[in-house]
Amino acid sequence: MKKNKRFAVLKAGTANPGARERLGDCGEMFMSLLSEPGETWDIYDVEHGVFPEDVSRHDGYLITGSRYSVYEDRPWIKELLERVREIHRREIPLIGVCFGHQAVALALGGEVGFNQKGWDIGLKELTLTDAAKGLPSFKGVPNPTRILVSHMDVVTRMPDQAVRLAYSERTEFEMFTLGRSVLSLQGHPEYDGEVIGEIIDLLSGLSILPADRAGEGRASLAGQPHNAFFRDLLKGFLQGSGI
Repeated sequence: MKKNKRFAVLKAGTANPGARERLGDCGEMFMSLLSEPGETWDIYDVEHGVFPEDVSRHDGYLITGSRYSVYEDRPWIKELLERVREIHRREIPLIGVCFGHQAVALALGGEVGFNQKGWDIGLKELTLTDAAKGLPSFKGVPNPTRILVSHMDVVTRMPDQAVRLAYSERTEFEMFTLGRSVLSLQGHPEYDGEVIGEIIDLLSGLSILPADRAGEGRASLAGQPHNAFFRDLLKGFLQGSGI
């Protein structure tokens, strides 16, 4: 009898109020994007110290975005990095998104830091590398491909043996893979343009986001992200088919 698969979202942050009202919190957004009938999905609020007791009970993991930086000295972040290493050792499919992307990189030997090119927010074009263009999952994908982003920190060095899949104007390592069990991306395939617009308004109101980057980000939202491609890519990866 075929086993019904069980997946886990490690929720490292909380969505803004408008997004939560429309789409649910970060965990629910990914469940809506990726879940299939017959699967079981669990959400662990790792931001508040809630982790799976045994990582082997799940067939795949996804780490969400967060308002924190992965290099902050916080007990739950240290615990998360250790869980990433354990999941990787067991070769369980693992996806990192935004903060999750950076957590995966840092835990597995890469480096993360403040982006010297400043805030990157809005709809961005990712250029696929030759390595990506040779993979079955990327066949027929537009190049450049578009994804919504909102971040100041970036991966500055990938883990050893990781393969870069995409880069953009301000972010050198937008997406990478490591072996058959790690896929990591800086952008947000779970978001729509309205979520990013709300983040721009929030950051602007707090005088965190420079006016030129806010204007650039808002203008970019006239375009559409290739979320269907990223949905299919992430679904297939969690199912164990690689990329």
